[in-house]
Amino acid sequence: MITRLSFLAVTLFMMSYSSGQNHDLIQSSKPPVIPVGEDAYLMWDRLPYHRIGVRAYMRSTYDRQGNNRTADASHFLYQESDSFNVTLDVKGPGILYFKRTNFWHGSPWHYETDGEDFIVGETATANPVGAKERISNTTFIPEKLFPNPLTWTWSVTKGADLSWVPITFEESFRLAYGRTFYGTGYYIYHLFSPGIEHISKPLESWDKTPPDPGVLDLLSAAGTDIAPKGDHVDTYSGELSLDPGQWTTVVELNKAPTTIRALKFSVPLEDAFDFGKCRLRITWDNRWHSSVDVPLDLFFGAGQLYNPENKEYLVKGLPFVIRYDDQNVYLSCYYPMPFFKHAKIEIQERSGMNFKNIEWEVRTMPYNDPVNHAGYFHATYSDHPEPVKGKDLVFLDTDHVEGGGSWSGNFVGMSWIFSRTGTLWTLEGDPRFFFDDSRTPQAWGTGTEEWGGGGNYWGGQQMTLPLAGHPV
Repeated sequence: MITRLSFLAVTLFMMSYSSGQNHDLIQSSKPPVIPVGEDAYLMWDRLPYHRIGVRAYMRSTYDRQGNNRTADASHFLYQESDSFNVTLDVKGPGILYFKRTNFWHGSPWHYETDGEDFIVGETATANPVGAKERISNTTFIPEKLFPNPLTWTWSVTKGADLSWVPITFEESFRLAYGRTFYGTGYYIYHLFSPGIEHISKPLESWDKTPPDPGVLDLLSAAGTDIAPKGDHVDTYSGELSLDPGQWTTVVELNKAPTTIRALKFSVPLEDAFDFGKCRLRITWDNRWHSSVDVPLDLFFGAGQLYNPENKEYLVKGLPFVIRYDDQNVYLSCYYPMPFFKHAKIEIQERSGMNFKNIEWEVRTMPYNDPVNHAGYFHATYSDHPEPVKGKDLVFLDTDHVEGGGSWSGNFVGMSWIFSRTGTLWTLEGDPRFFFDDSRTPQAWGTGTEEWGGGGNYWGGQQMTLPLAGHPV
């Protein structure tokens, strides 16, 4: 018997084009300032801005032969001793922004920044045998340098230790595992052009200062309305009715240049599942191709609006939120989305139903910087109904979407769902990214559930974090 499954995904990215279509608006020959380190959080309103002179990479313990030996675990670069097994070795200047391991495996971990070693562990490091049965609450150690919500451990994530603490290095950075048993992991870092000046602060070696409380406060606000309110904010709102199969315009915005700071919907609880299958379309500046054309549920971070456990939050993220109460489901997006002349937001009904009492809200702020400093927000949908064993699934190829052409911008996220007869081993596929016609991937992970912030298939459970999750 041949088992078939479907893989549905939405890829999010901030991009601009080389068409020069906004030549009549203010532009600049100087590159925009890049927020670095903790400023990447504190200046999150600059997500749409270009990052000229920096490149993102992802390295991991993937099987170098291209297979999945030992579930992509313990494929170290080299070993200096039994307790120093190197998984990452890069030259700076740069910043490690994210690290993921399976449970506590491999700990204690060596963070060697510009030649200076620092040991990082977690609660289960000292006595890992039987830790899952003995320990219900775990943290990184030292916790003051790796606090929650910049870090999350397996007791919450259902299988992984995750750290978003920025680690800056001037010349070199090495990450090594103290133990080799099932040492799996992946790491996302940025490398900068030598002598780069258009950054928010100098790139200096990590000084082991506890994270800025403002960063912790921001991440702790996940699940709430984090978009600006008050002065200089314009609010548009209304109520929608949707007819079967028809496109309905939510709003057209003509006050520009402007940045959308909040896009929100409220739908009656009994209609939520089917509303999630509606199609969201956003077109910037009267372009021929829409830049957002996706199912609503995937756009807001869940494969479907299915909540059998009646949780308050299906998605309790920083950029996206799906919240339930006794009567309604609330969908919120806080990604900054600039446009320069006009924006049109539409919804198409896709389930053959009539919808009423759908409330919506859009909040905007003036965009005052040169138009060539920022990119449009894009969300591209792909559907792979019958994947072929051994053949890659391509979720985004900018040579072909929206008419193709040359692009400049940043990949910012992805949401996906396995449907129909999806099985757990489908989570073993390694995510890979190829930028600027490279024949080898600048990013290579260890598996699909790791890409979603989990491990061991989340133990069959769900979780939602500010920047990752497995909600359904």
